[in-house]
Amino acid sequence: MMNHHPTIHDIDTLRKSIQWFKTNRRQMRRPFVVISYAQSIDGSIATKDRRPLQISGQAAMVLTHTLRSLFDAILVGIDTVLADDPQLTVRLVQGKNPQPVVLDTHLRIPIESRLLQRSDCGSWLASSKFTSEARASGFTRTGATILRCQLNSHGQIDICQLMDILHSRGICSLMVEGGAKVITSFINAGLVDLFIITISPTLIDGLRVVQGRNESPLAKLNLVDIYYEQLGNDLILWARPDWNHR
Repeated sequence: MMNHHPTIHDIDTLRKSIQWFKTNRRQMRRPFVVISYAQSIDGSIATKDRRPLQISGQAAMVLTHTLRSLFDAILVGIDTVLADDPQLTVRLVQGKNPQPVVLDTHLRIPIESRLLQRSDCGSWLASSKFTSEARASGFTRTGATILRCQLNSHGQIDICQLMDILHSRGICSLMVEGGAKVITSFINAGLVDLFIITISPTLIDGLRVVQGRNESPLAKLNLVDIYYEQLGNDLILWARPDWNHR
């Protein structure tokens, strides 16, 4: 991020950080990455059976849509698409829609999904470089763009290479909304500049946001420049990861 590491705790300072990345995009060589998600007070981001569930309240949802309007692109994993069929648009406030990006190694996204039915822009599907042309063509006919990526040792999309691809396509800011595997992958790769986490006063006993904690840098990752604010009944946490002390 910026050399003086400002504390980002509101829309205005976030907008300034995004603009700094745009101005210095050649130097940074990757997008500014914010991970934003909602969780219950017991750390759950979904029910164990992954049924659709709105965790945050209305005021926090308005914040989420305001955040979306600031970013060049928004990214989720295929599990989120299959579970929630999201649109990833800006609806509760006025603003531009970010470019939707889906991590979908094997192109499992349904043709009838709302992302592929959008008329305003085609989705970008990050898939394995080994995906067949025949399979890919079915999605490109919907207006989608296939981003062919290397796979890591776990058979997942290489996040670092994907950031290079997005940067080369003019993406200077990226909002990552989930799910758990995707969030974990970005943290493991050290590619997070800011967390914006909505904490709801509910108990779900469901799926946790962090997966593979003991096998990753997550076990030692601290958050700094922490700021809290209350929106409705929810608590919003703004914090920066301290990559220098893991």
